[in-house]
Amino acid sequence: MRYLAISLSLLLLAGCASQEVFDAPQSAKAEPAKPAQSSEKKAREPSEAEIMASINTDNSIFFPPSGVTVDEASRQRLLRHAARLKETPGLQVTLVGHTDHLGSPSYNLAIAEQRINAVQAILRAQRIPVTQIRRQVVGSEEVSINCKSAECRRKMRRVELVFSE
Repeated sequence: MRYLAISLSLLLLAGCASQEVFDAPQSAKAEPAKPAQSSEKKAREPSEAEIMASINTDNSIFFPPSGVTVDEASRQRLLRHAARLKETPGLQVTLVGHTDHLGSPSYNLAIAEQRINAVQAILRAQRIPVTQIRRQVVGSEEVSINCKSAECRRKMRRVELVFSE
């Protein structure tokens, strides 16, 4: 009797093993599973030349390595932007602080913040209201892996003035 019970159990298990556990469409049973594909294609990293060409030098204040002081040429550029802001009270400027990829992320955020402070101080000295100035610290988060030359790194160390109404 014991052997009969074991034999029946084995037959039941063998029968269950050959059955599908779920009812899937016939086409899904016939084809092997494919890995899920993202609907978004991975973006291509821009070349160093493309990076440098994309920077608006007229609306950027550049800094030396570890520097947070605005030089005289950049100060004159800022004074022109301040005049534009005074003429158009509805115009706002966002000061976006960037750095190169050298240094730790926390250091780069701190120095970007100090550079924004320096630019904002000049604009405030020209009586640009705080309500017209916004701040955005980027640091080195947006620096491309293709930015390797000293010239590219120089262009990364900047506060970009982005105007909006």
